[in-house]
Amino acid sequence: MTDSYHDTSKHTQRQIGCYVSRLVAVVITCFVVVVFALSVMLTIYLSDGTCEETEDVMMPQPGEIPEVIDEFEGMLPDTIEPFHYRVWLKPYMDQHLDADDFLKLDGKTDIYILCIKTTNEIKVHVRLMAIRTSKIYDKNGNELEIVNVEENLKYNWFVIRTKDDLVEGNEYRLHFEYEGTIDQQDLRGFFYVSYEENGQQKSYAATQFQSTRARDAFPCFDEPALKATFDTVLVHRPTRMALSNMPNIGNITVTDTNGGEWVEAHFNTSVKMSTYLNAYFIGEFHCKEDYTENGIQFRVWSMPSKLNTTIYSLDIGMDILTNFETQWDISYQLPKLDSVALPIHVSTGMENWGLILYREPYMLYDPVEDNPGDKKGVVVLVGHEIAHMWFGNLVTMEWWSHTWLNEGFASYLESYGFLWVEPEYELRDQFFLKDHTYRAMRMDQYGDSRPLVTPAGFYDEINSLFDILAYDKGSALILMMSGFLGEPDLIDALRHYLKSHSYGSVITDDLWASMNEVIQESHNLDMKYIMDPWVLQMGFPVINITRITTTMFRAYQSHFLINPFDEPKDEHYTNMGYVWVVPLSYTHEQELEFKNPNLLWLEENSLEFEIQGLTNTDWVLLNINQTAYIRVNYDIENWRKLAKQLTYAHEVIPVRSRSHLVDDALTLGEALHLDHVVALEVIEYFREEDEHMPWQAFVDVKSYTKYMLWRSSTYGLYENYLRYLVSPNYYSLGWEFDDNELEYYRRINSLSVACENNLRNCIENAKARYKSWIDQPENNPIEPDIRDTVYCTAIRHGGDQEWKFAYDMQTRAHEDRDLLQSSMACSRITWILLGYLEESLHSEYFDTGTVIGYVRDKSATGFILAWRFAVKNFQHLLELYGQSAYDIIWQFSEKMYTEKDLNELIGFGQQYYNMPTEAANNFYRALQKIQVNMQWQARNGNDIHAFLQTFKEI
Repeated sequence: MTDSYHDTSKHTQRQIGCYVSRLVAVVITCFVVVVFALSVMLTIYLSDGTCEETEDVMMPQPGEIPEVIDEFEGMLPDTIEPFHYRVWLKPYMDQHLDADDFLKLDGKTDIYILCIKTTNEIKVHVRLMAIRTSKIYDKNGNELEIVNVEENLKYNWFVIRTKDDLVEGNEYRLHFEYEGTIDQQDLRGFFYVSYEENGQQKSYAATQFQSTRARDAFPCFDEPALKATFDTVLVHRPTRMALSNMPNIGNITVTDTNGGEWVEAHFNTSVKMSTYLNAYFIGEFHCKEDYTENGIQFRVWSMPSKLNTTIYSLDIGMDILTNFETQWDISYQLPKLDSVALPIHVSTGMENWGLILYREPYMLYDPVEDNPGDKKGVVVLVGHEIAHMWFGNLVTMEWWSHTWLNEGFASYLESYGFLWVEPEYELRDQFFLKDHTYRAMRMDQYGDSRPLVTPAGFYDEINSLFDILAYDKGSALILMMSGFLGEPDLIDALRHYLKSHSYGSVITDDLWASMNEVIQESHNLDMKYIMDPWVLQMGFPVINITRITTTMFRAYQSHFLINPFDEPKDEHYTNMGYVWVVPLSYTHEQELEFKNPNLLWLEENSLEFEIQGLTNTDWVLLNINQTAYIRVNYDIENWRKLAKQLTYAHEVIPVRSRSHLVDDALTLGEALHLDHVVALEVIEYFREEDEHMPWQAFVDVKSYTKYMLWRSSTYGLYENYLRYLVSPNYYSLGWEFDDNELEYYRRINSLSVACENNLRNCIENAKARYKSWIDQPENNPIEPDIRDTVYCTAIRHGGDQEWKFAYDMQTRAHEDRDLLQSSMACSRITWILLGYLEESLHSEYFDTGTVIGYVRDKSATGFILAWRFAVKNFQHLLELYGQSAYDIIWQFSEKMYTEKDLNELIGFGQQYYNMPTEAANNFYRALQKIQVNMQWQARNGNDIHAFLQTFKEI
């Protein structure tokens, strides 16, 4: 193992708490499952309370599942460093001309290397290629004798051994000639795509080298820290054009042995960069171009038929690029930046230096046809990818374990792009929490989460790090740093970081060290001390605030897990005792300081602190504007004081703080940290809420409350309560969409909540719009972002005609096929739902497991029907899905909360007691989940019912 793979070991000195080995951890986990299983079995055996003989009851047997650990030992040795490449590539893209060569790739590559330590062995990465020639020369052109070569498929190594040693300090040249492929079904590496434009079949070849697929196109030292410069030549037929990272410096027409004409496109030498940032495009696209204020050539490319929809990304891209240059006081390092809109691409966007490749919807925008959501998507991604020109390209993570240094910063800086080009969206206030903080928390609140800095080596391990945590937790932690440093000081520190490490490679500790050099004097803070617990262990804390006296409070932190039975599965990761260094900003009713709030630090498990100037009736509020990556739970009295404030004058509390009160209250209620009726009291002010983000916070977490009530008499009261809350927004916003960006999103949410909870006017409008579509099937008049609401509502309150229309439309390979199939499960007619489930067993249009999930989740009636259907047809599900069929059953437990539910799942376990060990373990976890839901019911059911009865019927 090399240091770069094990770099997390550098940070373990601050770990506190009790630790166990991997084996012991697995044993403990299994022990917990087994103990729970035994308790269930005893309950079954003794449930009748008698001593009479009973038949033996067979139950699934939980146990340990042996884990196969394949340790990664595939880092290249530190004996050789590349400093320059010359890459020549000729892809064969025309079947009618290339015959047997079609989709092949001819390549020639020279790698100029420096010997760091004397050695006779060189390892380079190659994949999916046959090396025809491999040679090595010293800098005088003398060829070194190669004694043998071999390939290591596990690590994609091509190993060359020479008779004489390469000498430390000397330069050499590796030469390869080879045959590769552009037939990449996963659309990675150098890949070929066929597409249609205006009825004509066309094709292009493009690249996706991140993370470790440059080795598919040319032999290379394919690790991000091994940066070099590149000369590139792309050979293509004259009907196409070619792009690479650098400007084209000349085209040469050549003829092959069959008389076919080709063009050699030569590109200028690149800046020093990682292999994964190389990029190529060969196709029949056209462009629009302009120059930025600082003279950078900026071009946007697409199919000719869509060229006019590139204008928006051209305009905003130039503005964003120029503004980042000013912000960082560092010029964009290349003379040009091309952006290409691909109809088919595995990534929404890839930040190749000088040649950004997008999937079409994330770069193209038609102001006539597209909506504010489409515009937002373009601005977000263009800003994200251009931010990478500094964070990721100029300064690159040393190894993929630190991917968050690339993706977290690019995600955070998206909001600057919005600020510069679309300030009316109010992105930081209205969208950041939903798009980043809350999304990260919902993944990070489980015991199977991971630290931001996570060991990885193999390709699949590396790719798994490009997840919500890298992007969204990373950006949320940067927001937290902005909260306690102030945005100007954060930007100053990041500017210093970029300048200190330009063209270099970094680990997370390098970021902290650079920031300390700037902020330590003004803030007297140690960034490594503060931030290590946030990046080196999974999860985040809930801060429990208890009032001791009028002015004295106690703060206590604990690892927040949404399921009380859950435990961190951290045997492969570092942890620091699940104690964080928490910046706690606060204000109170007498102060109302939201711009520059007070700040204290919670560095241990608990802390007592004083807030002067309070009376007994005043509320306190922590984590102002949700800058810290935490949840806050108050005592009941303070929660109710905050709810009262919201009811009487909600605008006193800023929109982001209102949002986090809503999100925290509902999530803490779900996790049994708070009486859930308090969460419903918090949102009572929603009749007056006219901002997007608090409503969005509710929409994103409302499902659990719904599912815990929908098979009870309380559910009708709950629907009425939500109708009461949403009706002012619904009637003020209506159904007509205009160009106001924030009202657009508010309208989507108000329609969704109103229709889902049976507001009569909403139902009638949805049915009318659906009827208009039935009358003109080829012209769907329904706004795309509310189609889920309209389809589901019309089918739920319709009959056979509405359902059959959706069925017919989804058979036509309709663009809304998934949405239609989901909405078909909204019907309340039993025989329709049963027919839908039964047809899914043999229809070419439906996946049975997916249909079961749709029917399960759309209504209480559907839940019952789907459960009975899944149990009855479980043998068929086993034939379809193998062991994964059990997961279809366990997913019902998320919405089960009665004794009857528990007994039925136990009955299923008895029937299939010989299920595999993994399924047995998940069976007992599903039972645990039902018991958690039953605890929620026992704690909250009566109080919620009583609270909801106080509201008049709407």
